[in-house]
Amino acid sequence: MTTELEPIESQAKRKRYYGDDAVNVAAGFYKYRGVIDPIARHIISEEGFVPGTYKDSKGILTEGVGIADPELMGKNFFTEVMPIYIGRAQETTKNYAVLPEEQQSAIVSMAYRGDWGAETKGHLAKGDLKAAAKEYLDHNEYRKGKAKDATDAQKGISERMLRNARALDPKVKK
Repeated sequence: MTTELEPIESQAKRKRYYGDDAVNVAAGFYKYRGVIDPIARHIISEEGFVPGTYKDSKGILTEGVGIADPELMGKNFFTEVMPIYIGRAQETTKNYAVLPEEQQSAIVSMAYRGDWGAETKGHLAKGDLKAAAKEYLDHNEYRKGKAKDATDAQKGISERMLRNARALDPKVKK
């Protein structure tokens, strides 16, 4: 299923949804009637949902559940987008299939945001979640959100990154 992208001009009027509201509105928008995967639920709750297209906090054209990849825009988040990111997490992470759901969700979130660097992925490939968590927070996006003059969007990204890191290692410090 491909969704029709709407003009950006009306983006200021669009409501942003978060948490369970975002999940429910996204399911309706994409006409998804199946059981919602817990990882998809996690991504939507964290990323939020805006029906249609909009410009994100960096001015990047984005659609729905924070989809900024032009090749994925207009595709069904549940049936066409999520399988790609779950696949990337599985391919990158040693023993992904036996990890607890919270850790799987955090790793898929890292893949979805694209803020996992080569070294973080290297630690995941070795199964070293503790080192991956520490390396993941050694990132400009994380530091920007911790700065005194950080915007709300930057703070939100930083907080999300810390939650992801702590899912891998509850004792990670940053």
